[in-house]
Amino acid sequence: MGKYAVYKVEKYDDTALYDAVSRHFEAHDIKSKIPAGAKVLLKPNLVVDKDAAFSVTTNPRFVYAVIRYLKNIGVEDITVADCPGGALLLFSEMETVYRKTGYSFLSEFAKLNTDFESKDINSPEDSVNKNFNIINAVSEADFIINIPKLKTHNMTCITAGVKNLFGCIPGLQKPAFHAKYPAVNDFSNMLVELAQTVKPDFTIVDAIDIMEGDGPTNGKKRHLGLTFSSCDVFSMDAYIVNFLGVPEDFVATVSASRKKNLVQEDMEIIGDADFSLEKPILLPSGFNATSGFGKLTAKVKTTAEKLISAVFMSYPQMNEKCVLCKKCVVTCPKNALSIENKKIVLNKKVCIGCLCCDEVCPNAAVDIRKKIKTQR
Repeated sequence: MGKYAVYKVEKYDDTALYDAVSRHFEAHDIKSKIPAGAKVLLKPNLVVDKDAAFSVTTNPRFVYAVIRYLKNIGVEDITVADCPGGALLLFSEMETVYRKTGYSFLSEFAKLNTDFESKDINSPEDSVNKNFNIINAVSEADFIINIPKLKTHNMTCITAGVKNLFGCIPGLQKPAFHAKYPAVNDFSNMLVELAQTVKPDFTIVDAIDIMEGDGPTNGKKRHLGLTFSSCDVFSMDAYIVNFLGVPEDFVATVSASRKKNLVQEDMEIIGDADFSLEKPILLPSGFNATSGFGKLTAKVKTTAEKLISAVFMSYPQMNEKCVLCKKCVVTCPKNALSIENKKIVLNKKVCIGCLCCDEVCPNAAVDIRKKIKTQR
């Protein structure tokens, strides 16, 4: 039987974080699972170069607590690695990303990866994607610890353990996957296959301060005060989604995991189980808000959402915060954005509604509008 662990942490205090991280690792007996002399890889969420105060990225003090624990149990070879989207790497060196996200001080205790050489790794036999190109820091690790930030997401609704592993793919290749899989269900199935390929050994989630609303980069910060962990990333994501009160059908990565029979039903819950949401989480504007009327209501809402999605699509619209940094233009997998007369212009005929532009925008300059789909 697998396990979830849940522990409360009210703030990013080093003592409180270390205590919680220690309890998570000991709950799953991680010390006995790390081979002697292992290369340990920590995979946080560093999607954009924003300060931790925005709750866009995994908090660096949380990662520091993980490193401290690993050091104290004798692990010496520790690497922190993520590979943000293509536009970010074109406009900013990783050293700048680490500096702006508050990660630079971690270089005293672990290696901060700046090498994005990669290799093809075969997927499970029944996968649509036969292999994935994975950065070497991940593919050559002996033990992978996945450290996502819990957030809402304008495409997948919720992002946690599975979605965080998209950062194992070289940044410039990410738009190609969005172009190949414009439908959220197909894209999410790809993410699940990627997670099956990377096979993280342990996932521990920073859900102390989360993001709600129009995440993953431009939503609203919300204090949750929780941390989650499991050795089963698929079941853990399903558990978190149900805790948040979000219908699983809204979260395509969880739906895809269930279709592949990757979600365990008899997981043991340990730790602080006496918690509940004071108010429902605010979902991205492209999703209907949930209510308390149970499974029937959720099913009706999900069916309505599918019908709406057949007619409408979420399109980006630049607001007055745009500074013409061009990150959205370079990132767009279909070249649907261009600059004309000192403004970002969208070609709706080629836009696929992936909203990569919103994800890489550093200034919250992308508004998302539901509009009738333009005929191609």
